[in-house]
Amino acid sequence: MKNKNKINKELYCQFLLGAQNNFTMTAMAELVPDITHDKINRWATETKLTPRILWKYTEPLMDKNKDDGYIVVDDTIIEKDRGKEIALTSTHFSSSDKKYVNGINLTSLIWNNGKSCIPFDYRVYAPIMDGKTKNDHFREMLSACQKRGFNPRAILMDSWYSGVDNLKAIDSYGWTWITELKKNRIVNHNDKLDKLNIPKEGLKVHLKAYGFVKIIKRVVTDNHIGYLATNATTFSADDISQGYAERWKIEEYHRALKQTTGIEKCQARTGRIQKNHIFCSILAFIALEAKRLKDGISWYQSKYQIVKCAIKTYLKSPTIKLDFA
Repeated sequence: MKNKNKINKELYCQFLLGAQNNFTMTAMAELVPDITHDKINRWATETKLTPRILWKYTEPLMDKNKDDGYIVVDDTIIEKDRGKEIALTSTHFSSSDKKYVNGINLTSLIWNNGKSCIPFDYRVYAPIMDGKTKNDHFREMLSACQKRGFNPRAILMDSWYSGVDNLKAIDSYGWTWITELKKNRIVNHNDKLDKLNIPKEGLKVHLKAYGFVKIIKRVVTDNHIGYLATNATTFSADDISQGYAERWKIEEYHRALKQTTGIEKCQARTGRIQKNHIFCSILAFIALEAKRLKDGISWYQSKYQIVKCAIKTYLKSPTIKLDFA
């Protein structure tokens, strides 16, 4: 009998959407008729899924003029508990766990226009393989954004991406940026930010090796003062703080990506399989986001609906009996 099921990225993504706890190839092989673990492994080894392919899926979801939203950059750690036997992994400091963890570092761009949260480009940090830093990847993605016709309200980023080379790259495209700066950044030739008297409305200063920017101070926690900066020196303090607040959407994305698509659950050792799993996890999330935009159903509700249907089917004909006699 001819095999009716063909393994491809669409089927793999549907498995990730339907799975609840076990996202492994073994689990998929148990659920899909005529698909073996070896077939899935062979496909994942021989296929090459890249961010360029992802753009073909995300572009139709973007605004036509690509100028009514923010581009947000950030990275996250895809934790791997099997140690460095898994390719692409290295040790990273986890700001959420406040400790060093082993995993794959993923840098992403999302499009946030106040309604949508669309991851449309990403890079896997693997300097041993390509010699690139996270900042190299960021500037590479910025260049792709410019070629794709983006003209965002602003580029939003935390202090990690606030290096002068990144800021100048954004300037070269004529875009606005808003970022957090560390308290020891040098301004006005020899002053540190935390030594300045910054009024509530903000202060125009000269950022070392860059040029003039506008700075505001904000209380992040009782023990931490944050400093936000932008190249749009005419922005008000509210413009800066409200714009930067939109950066939080990428934190929500990273959390949902891990909770709904099993991006951390692939235990394959090879880098190619890991990269393909990452691609399919992101594409599966985009499917959840597209459904949210269309039907008004949250990412988590969509996942639960799958379980809900399975439970309804089970209750009609339970396989576990309560009659122990």
